[in-house]
This record gives sequence, structure tokens and C-alpha cells, in this order.
Amino acid sequence: MTMTWLHTRLDARIRWLAGLGLALPLGMALAAPQQAVQHKPTTPPVPRTAPPLRVAPIPPRPNLQFQQQVQQQQLRKEFQQSQLRGQLQQSVSDVARQPYANNPSAGRQFDRADDARRDRDRAQQQSLIDRYWGVPVPPPAPAPANSGG
Repeated sequence: MTMTWLHTRLDARIRWLAGLGLALPLGMALAAPQQAVQHKPTTPPVPRTAPPLRVAPIPPRPNLQFQQQVQQQQLRKEFQQSQLRGQLQQSVSDVARQPYANNPSAGRQFDRADDARRDRDRAQQQSLIDRYWGVPVPPPAPAPANSGG
């Protein structure tokens, strides 16, 4: 009895393994995509719709009023610095003029230099004021050809 039971048991295992051996390649063949054989469909293929476009987010536009405030603050700062520079240059000019107090020719030369410096500073400050108020500033005029020193 033991022998028949063992024999039956082995036969069942062998049949199971043989079935598995046959079914496994068949299952793999059916599961693999068929690349070699393609059948022509009798109905026209359904057009595939393109995937939706991914739109990149547009960064928010900076606040125009904030930009104007920053620009005006920068112009006010430049204007104040220009005024301080002018005061400093005037005090340096006054100190440089003292040794030549008795020389009228040197005094006139210092006066012309001070006037030119003041005119330049005034023009720069007016340009800053115009930029502050949004007035279009014309480009600077080219220097004359014979203005060399």
C-alpha cells in the first residue's frame, strides 16, 4: 500500500510539473506583446488626443507702485549725496583758496572753477529732480572738439 500511495503521489507531481512546463512558455508567449504580427484594423483608428499642455506658471508682475517708490527713494538719496558732495567740495575749495588770499589773479581763477563746479552740480541735481518727477531727460550734448586742456 505504501508503494501505490507513493507511486500515485509521484505520478501527480510529475503530471503537475509537466503541465507547468507546458503552460509556462505558453503563458509567457501570450503575455508578451506581439511585435512581428500586426493585423490591419478594418475600422479607422481612433485619433489620439494630445496630452494637455502643461503651462508654466507666470510669475506675478511686481507692484508698479512699489517700484516707483523704490526708484524715488534712490533718487532722493542720490540728490542728498550730491548736495553733500557739493558742500564738501566748497569747503575744500575754501581751504585751498586761503594761501592765495592776497593774489587777485588766483582768486578769479578759483571763482571761475567754483562757478563751473556749481553749474555742473546744479545740472546734475536738476537731472535728478527731473527723473524723480518723470520728466524725460535729454542725452548730454557732446563736448566740443577743442575743449582739451
